Amino acid sequence: MGLTLTIPKRMTHGEELVLLRKDEYERLIRHKEEIAHALRVIAEGEKAYREGRTVKASSLKEALKIHAKRSH
Repeated sequence: MGLTLTIPKRMTHGEELVLLRKDEYERLIRHKEEIAHALRVIAEGEKAYREGRTVKASSLKEALKIHAKRSH
């Protein structure tokens, strides 16, 4: 048995609607927030690179060593 739902055009202003389960909607919102966070981190890293605040190293161990030398 199918369910028919009619939404008046005055409510949608002629726009198309998409119906999602709540869990799917919440998953998409979390995904959007994770992407926004990643983009902020990337932008911060690019700014640090342009300002010369980054180090080039072949490993985390090497980077920590360079950082320790710079800190003294």
